[in-house]
Amino acid sequence: MRLDNAGSLEELAAIAGQITDMIGRQFRSGTRVALIARLVQDLNARLFARAWQLIAPPDLVANSCLFVMGSEGRGEQLLKTDQDNGLVLRDGFAPPAELAAICQRFSDALASFGYPPCPGGIMVSNPAWRKSAAEFTQMARQWLVLPEADSLMNLAIFMDAHAVSGDAHLLDAVRQGVMELATDSDAMLARFASAIDAFASGNGWWNRLVGDADSRLNLKKEGTFPLVHGVRSMALAGRITETGTAERIAALVQAGALTEAMGQELLESLHFFMGLKLKAGLAEAQRGEPVTGQVDVQALSTLDRDLLKDTLGVVKRFRALLRQRFRLGVL
Repeated sequence: MRLDNAGSLEELAAIAGQITDMIGRQFRSGTRVALIARLVQDLNARLFARAWQLIAPPDLVANSCLFVMGSEGRGEQLLKTDQDNGLVLRDGFAPPAELAAICQRFSDALASFGYPPCPGGIMVSNPAWRKSAAEFTQMARQWLVLPEADSLMNLAIFMDAHAVSGDAHLLDAVRQGVMELATDSDAMLARFASAIDAFASGNGWWNRLVGDADSRLNLKKEGTFPLVHGVRSMALAGRITETGTAERIAALVQAGALTEAMGQELLESLHFFMGLKLKAGLAEAQRGEPVTGQVDVQALSTLDRDLLKDTLGVVKRFRALLRQRFRLGVL
């Protein structure tokens, strides 16, 4: 395929420029949002891998693992978003002296493809996110034992890591070491799960639905994040190694940690949020506006508003389940 055989970053940039149009066509044709997300994850992974192979020397590619995180890692990203990536180096491997320049060039390349730099610096161009396997494991374990919000959010981001190039076993080993330590501490798991309320705003979403407040709703803060992080927390507690929310839900149902009914409600809610966010983002892009991830509730159809109310209700019930499961009331 043209992407896999691209011989220059310029050629890759041209391919990257076509991805959003492809997503729009798929969505308008009725393709299910879950299938679009998987297609986008595959295309982005191949795009990033080919760019890395064009920039990094072969011995660096072979002795490291380039990975993506966040919604990209979970396979739930649809439109282009900020970079979230890192690099695990094989223990004992001496990277090239120009490693910093190589990683900076990669981050610059992704920016030229339409993926802006991460405001928090979670990129391979940041030395904190390119380390040997031993150093990465030590850093991740520090996230576990430190109760600060930033440490727990770094851990949350890392738990969604997905290998795109190099030796995936390096990433797997770091993640496994973290998971084994994490599940030995109920207090740590409770602190981790408590982030479901990081963006809590009471019943602000209800006011938007009934038209009593600003009608702009941030789907990530009000719906997607508490759902995704709640599932992630239960997966961590159950030593489930899947990185996608849908796969984690299936594994939790299989393990008996979630009922089939709740699992189905969470999955349907996730896909509804993704579809609504995509529809709003495509409209913003068509108007030449920045993609904000917000939806104008008052502009939704009656059906979509009813479905949004139902899905936000699912998230509310799930939060209650999580508070009981992790005893968040005693924190």
